Amino acid sequence: MPGREIVPYLQFAPASEFAAIDAIVFLEPNMEMGFAELADGRLAPTPEILPGKAQYLNAIISRKIRELPESCAMRDGRKWKRIPHIVLTKYGHRHEAYDGLDVEFVIDVTEQVLFHGFSSPITWNKIEEIVNLYHRRAMTDYERVGFMVTVDRGLYRLKRAFRKKDSRESEFYFGGKDRRRFVGCVTIGRDIDGADFEGSLLEQLLNNPETRERDIHRFFEEHPNFLAEAMVGVPISHQPYFTGNKQTPDFSIAPILPRDSTRMVKILELKGPEARVLASGRHLHRGLAAAVIQALAQVSDYAENLYDPMNLKSVKEALGYAPEYSQRAVLIGRTPPPVDAHLWEKRRDEQPAVRIITYDEIFQEHRDRLTLRKTGWLQRTLLRE
Repeated sequence: MPGREIVPYLQFAPASEFAAIDAIVFLEPNMEMGFAELADGRLAPTPEILPGKAQYLNAIISRKIRELPESCAMRDGRKWKRIPHIVLTKYGHRHEAYDGLDVEFVIDVTEQVLFHGFSSPITWNKIEEIVNLYHRRAMTDYERVGFMVTVDRGLYRLKRAFRKKDSRESEFYFGGKDRRRFVGCVTIGRDIDGADFEGSLLEQLLNNPETRERDIHRFFEEHPNFLAEAMVGVPISHQPYFTGNKQTPDFSIAPILPRDSTRMVKILELKGPEARVLASGRHLHRGLAAAVIQALAQVSDYAENLYDPMNLKSVKEALGYAPEYSQRAVLIGRTPPPVDAHLWEKRRDEQPAVRIITYDEIFQEHRDRLTLRKTGWLQRTLLRE
């Protein structure tokens, strides 16, 4: 986001109340070249912006963010003014422009990663360390506004203990903007060990023959980062509410940073891991199983309901905007055995409008990302994407 747009967006754009951000990162200038006309009419190359000037402009933006109103907060009630500010720097030292400001400096190895095959995780590990420290500081602060907090096996979790009549606000939190529905504990942050533990919990659920759709739904409600990572967005459980038929999708996946130009939402329908994904082998022309066909119909109906004028108010209350288009996805069952792999891919390709995912696929993607984080190669994948 261009620097000049940040503060007006946070202060005046209603969509900023529906964001879920852990840090604001400032980039040093890349010295892109422009051209200036000299007195004799010749054009001379000149940097678009001098490094020193850029640092002072970034510092002004940082100061203005810290001065935002206390009520300027995200969908989980976290105040915009209190999230970490990080400056990526190639020079490794603090610039005088940030004197007196709460700003962290991190060595930037982006260029080496992209162009020179450099694989050190120093930049990403440091950013993660700063964000995790922020979550730990916020956790201690949440107890003052009626939350029960726990830090266990790398997971930072909250549970609504009680509501104080005279204390809905703290240093990090403004309760008036919190849109979450607390059914139980909610994980708000995690380190690498926490992400590994979450994967183990999901694996136990998938391997338990008694697990059903409601158990999986509850897991994703309690561990929203897992689904956010898989679907690239903010998972919103059982919203919006469609007044016409009194139904709700299992999850709506909203943009992490909604802006005026972002008019898309993902609709996700869950079915249990026990559900079959291919019809019985007794059929000559095996197609998708009945449970998959039903889920495809459900998610298509939900996508259609988004644009019903009767649902406009509910949609805006849930998402913060009226989406212009939607993407549909179904999460169901286990991956078929290798002997059916070709048929499975063929049947999925025949449904281009809906992404059909199995629990094995979403679990394996999680394990792959975790392995990349542990080995220090994740930053290359993220930057290239």
